[in-house]
Amino acid sequence: MKTYSFEFIIGLIVIFIAGWFLIGVLLKSEEISNLGEVTEYTASFDDISGISVGSEIKLAGVTIGRVKKLSLDSFSYTAEVVLEISSKIKLPSDSEIAITSEGLLGGSYVSISPGGSDTFMKENEKFSYTQSSLSLNNLLQKFFSR
Repeated sequence: MKTYSFEFIIGLIVIFIAGWFLIGVLLKSEEISNLGEVTEYTASFDDISGISVGSEIKLAGVTIGRVKKLSLDSFSYTAEVVLEISSKIKLPSDSEIAITSEGLLGGSYVSISPGGSDTFMKENEKFSYTQSSLSLNNLLQKFFSR
């Protein structure tokens, strides 16, 4: 009779790692969806490469919301983004919003830099200051074309 202790141990390790990964994904999605009351804002960008519905919105590195909807303005050909941000966060009316990358291999997210205005944005208000995502391919192409 053969013993399968090695295969059994490897199987347990695989099941443990898969369970650990699943728990991590569930906790992360719960963290994003547990924003409580949300306020919607909009923003227009020339390029939103790397952003999709559900992408995180961060302020000072802390997740404060998520992207709700993406669409294309057929008149200006800009990307229109609807954002859901926790109602606990009051954004100054001159805040800047940008598409940011977590690094060379990391994903993209929406970053907000609060302004210094004494007035705050209202629900469904549009961000005045936006910065589109930077394409690494375009930057390298410009660098090497000189």
